[in-house]
Amino acid sequence: MNLINIKKIIFAVIVCVAILMTAYTVLQIFNKPNIKEINIPNIKDIEFTSSIDTSSNIDVSSNNINFDYQLIGYRSGETDFSVILKKGNKEFVVSSGDKLEGLYELVAVNEDEVIFSNKGKLYKIKNSVGK
Repeated sequence: MNLINIKKIIFAVIVCVAILMTAYTVLQIFNKPNIKEINIPNIKDIEFTSSIDTSSNIDVSSNNINFDYQLIGYRSGETDFSVILKKGNKEFVVSSGDKLEGLYELVAVNEDEVIFSNKGKLYKIKNSVGK
């Protein structure tokens, strides 16, 4: 083959690639995204229920030797509450349903006391923050 035919073949390949890239670019310009509507329920429509058993057969102990935490802050509410506790030089932030040191689950927080549970026993801490 002579040099002119090789140049024509290379030019034809380059022109084909350019045409394909131009067509792809035009298709991308006219391609619109498919926007779908998302139905998010209103938080006020969701009903929260509590499954805490507060029957009288649960053993309540407030002065357990291992449960000597000091309450240094709290946030109370019907469904969302949290506390800040101190034991020695460690501080713990526990939210509703979380476990303190993997053992004691935070059950309730009110103006008078904070209640934790572990294996059917309730542990209460007197709330004297801000009083």
